Amino acid sequence: MKQILALILFVFVFFGCTQKQVVELKLPNKNKIEKQVQKEKKVEEDSVTIVEEFTPIDIKESDIKEETIPNGSMNTIDEENINIQIDETKAKIKIAFIYPSSLVSKYAKNSMNTISGYLSYKKADYNLVVIDCENESYDKISSAFSKIEEEGITKVIALFTPNAINTLNKVVSNDLKVYLPLIEKKDSLENNDNLIFGSISYDEQLKKLSYYSTGNNAMFYQDTYLGSKLKRSYDNVVTNTTVRKEIKKNETNFKNIVNDYRLKNSSLFLNTDLVKTSLILSQLRAYDVYPKIIFSTQLNYDPMLMILTQDKDREKLVIANSIDSVDAKLKDEITTFGGNITYEWVDYSTLVGINYLYNDGNSSSIPTQIVDNEVIYTPRLFKSTEVGFLEIK
Repeated sequence: MKQILALILFVFVFFGCTQKQVVELKLPNKNKIEKQVQKEKKVEEDSVTIVEEFTPIDIKESDIKEETIPNGSMNTIDEENINIQIDETKAKIKIAFIYPSSLVSKYAKNSMNTISGYLSYKKADYNLVVIDCENESYDKISSAFSKIEEEGITKVIALFTPNAINTLNKVVSNDLKVYLPLIEKKDSLENNDNLIFGSISYDEQLKKLSYYSTGNNAMFYQDTYLGSKLKRSYDNVVTNTTVRKEIKKNETNFKNIVNDYRLKNSSLFLNTDLVKTSLILSQLRAYDVYPKIIFSTQLNYDPMLMILTQDKDREKLVIANSIDSVDAKLKDEITTFGGNITYEWVDYSTLVGINYLYNDGNSSSIPTQIVDNEVIYTPRLFKSTEVGFLEIK
């Protein structure tokens, strides 16, 4: 018993006196962390931020009104302290990109990425000055063009809507060349050699589609800006229409619309967006209403159509598309930067514009050409497949 007690006491003393083992965690150097935090804070507080390595720019509606991208880096400049810095020894081309964020912000980022991707493909030394003029008021547009003229920039891509054409005719002059991806030449009542019009023509697409009409025409359209524009184009091009139906914005049940005996064996034109078109196609089949052929414009040239509809819904659908094919390496470069020149016609129009401005005229790089200050698109017709679109020869 005494031996057992002695043994217990020995073990207690031995472990109680053993020094505790501590594993030290290796933390980053404290001074290094503080310097990094100070550096990041300084970048956030500076009115001018230099980004050394270019990445596609996420455009936000913020206090930043103007940005300069000199060959891969970017200066952001606020409205209070505009100071565009251009390396004259390096820049071979200066391009200005102007957009009203309150109207076209969803297109602006991709258009910028398309421009940057093209210039990267060309291995160009360039300065891209980006100006958000917020809206299309005369003062905002005039101020934007005054800034770029002061800096000696003569090549401009401007993402304005047709509502701005009168103002543009007043403020754009001298040696400027201004490419307008969203405006057709017919939208301008004046001749201005400084303006180049780049919008696709829905009139031409509808003409191409109407060649295959059976004559018994029907048309659905939406009560939206684009829906009304398509309706006007349709009325200018297509005759002998027996059915015209307006689709309301919040409409999701199309039974009363599609369940119409007059639609059977008709040539049905769908001037409706992707979601509405998908619903109409599925409900036509659900109610056993079969037009002879169904037409749609660029509005539905979108791979999402294959996801939103079934193959049988699209069997009689023919879609017009004005986007042409380009060099695979150029397309890949633009895709890497975040542009989409395969399905987004605004991106493709922007590509046509930057190619024209960069080369001081048409070039073989882009099949779509500019004639008399207007882009000449060639609409082509496509059927949908399980995996994409197939051109009808």
